[in-house]
Amino acid sequence: MWLVNCSKKDIECLCFNKIVYDAPDKVQAQQYQKMANLCFEKDINSGRYWKSKFRDLELEEFLKKEKRNKRFREIAERVVVVGRRKLMRPPPTDQTPIEKEEKKIPRWDRKRDGDPVYRKYWNEAGRPLRRKMIAERDEQRRQKTKAR
Repeated sequence: MWLVNCSKKDIECLCFNKIVYDAPDKVQAQQYQKMANLCFEKDINSGRYWKSKFRDLELEEFLKKEKRNKRFREIAERVVVVGRRKLMRPPPTDQTPIEKEEKKIPRWDRKRDGDPVYRKYWNEAGRPLRRKMIAERDEQRRQKTKAR
């Protein structure tokens, strides 16, 4: 805080003339010296803080970020408009399943995902049917090997 209130000449003097300190005061003196170096590097002093190079850089970065955010918002709005035109409805924002899309998923994926309707079908009809198909295929193979 005190360094910011120093004039430009004082900051230059502190930067070029390093601080002499005793061993117990080492940490505090090094912090003070780092602050003096930073104030010199960023051109921060009592009369020029708001006109400093550091402040200009901060403003540039803020404006870049604001411009980027504005561009992202425009893209998101355009995607929603295009989605409305193509689908005649806004794209879904929640995770509710679309029935038509769900039918495209293979049954084994639905079983793995925990679809209760498919699990019931699999336990009651699907598994016995699959076992029957495997038994018939094995029987056909046995018949072919016997015929050879």
